[in-house]
Amino acid sequence: MTRSKRNWGLALALLLQCGSVSAANPPDAEMAAAAAAIASAERAQPRGPAAEVLAMSREKFARAQDAAARKKYRDAAQLADEARAIADLAQANARLVNAQDAFDEKSARNADLRRQLLVLPEGQQ
Repeated sequence: MTRSKRNWGLALALLLQCGSVSAANPPDAEMAAAAAAIASAERAQPRGPAAEVLAMSREKFARAQDAAARKKYRDAAQLADEARAIADLAQANARLVNAQDAFDEKSARNADLRRQLLVLPEGQQ
């Protein structure tokens, strides 16, 4: 084997080793980000479909924890990233529902005020 081929072989082996090192480390950052996103989504008090999305995030996070416990770190990192993204979606959905509720409440209050203005006698307007 020539020296050039041996160097390429060593470089390839080194690259493969570097790739496996990242998969050999627990995905602590990904797990922490997912847990924080889930906690943040819970504080938004999701209801209806948003609560179902949050439940999906919790399930995905539980699968990530299970994968990490089995030392399947690459799978755990992927699942944790998915759990974080789903939790972010749940939080956004909860905020949307809360904003819609606030809008509906204010619209109803405005309609009540308009009705009151229409029934006031001429001298009180």
